[in-house]
Order: sequence, then structure tokens, then C-alpha cells
Amino acid sequence: MATIQSLRGDVPAADAAANDSAPASAELRLWLAGRPAEERVVNLVAFAMATERGLVVTPETMQAQRDQAYSVLATYSIRNLHNRVLEIRQEAVLEHLGRVARSAGFIKIVMANMLALILAGSVAGALYLHPETLAALAGLLPG
Repeated sequence: MATIQSLRGDVPAADAAANDSAPASAELRLWLAGRPAEERVVNLVAFAMATERGLVVTPETMQAQRDQAYSVLATYSIRNLHNRVLEIRQEAVLEHLGRVARSAGFIKIVMANMLALILAGSVAGALYLHPETLAALAGLLPG
């Protein structure tokens, strides 16, 4: 069963412990200094993007990279949520189809039609061979 997690809540103990430990480098400390613990992922992604591009650390660069990291993470989150919703829908459809009774096969439908034709032919033949019954059904005979 899935668990419910709040979007904005207390930072879990593991994340808080990770924020208390000293970062690996002085540059990373600049990115994390004075930032709330719930923005840790955004700051780490921004630091990685800036390091990958070889950008010089300035306040403007840091803010631009944080904004870009937030945008990338938001896009990823929406895509991930969309994919998860599709998976849940597919599971629900499969579960529903598992409960639905199987329809009659082609052979059963053909046999049922043959039986219906035989019964209809038998009734028609009986009425043809006994015209008084047909007249009584049609209301042509008195009484």
C-alpha cells in the first residue's frame, strides 16, 4: 500500500543530518550557506550544473543556476507524476478487466444463431403443417 507524504513538511531526520555535516568542498559550502534545508536538493543540482558548465561562482550566477535547477526539477517532477498516474490507470484497467466475465467466443455465437434458426424453422414448419393453428393464432377462427 502506498504511503502518504506531505509536500511541505518537516525535513526528515536523514536530510537534517546531511545538512548538519560539513560539505565536501568550500565551493559547495558557498551554495548551501544560509539556505533552508528543504532547498538542499535544488542547491545541489544548481551546484552540479554550475560545476559541469565551469561557471564562476557569483551571487548572480548562483541565483540563475538555482532558478534553472528549480525549473528542471519541477519539469522532472511533473513528468514523473504524469507517468505514475498513467501506471496507476493501467493497473486499474487491468484489475477491472480481471473482474469482467469473458465474452462468448465466435463458435458459441455461431452455435447460438444456428439453434435460433432451427427453433424458428421448427415453429414455422409446425404452423405450415397445421394451418388451423395458424388461423387460430391470427384470430381468423371463432372461439
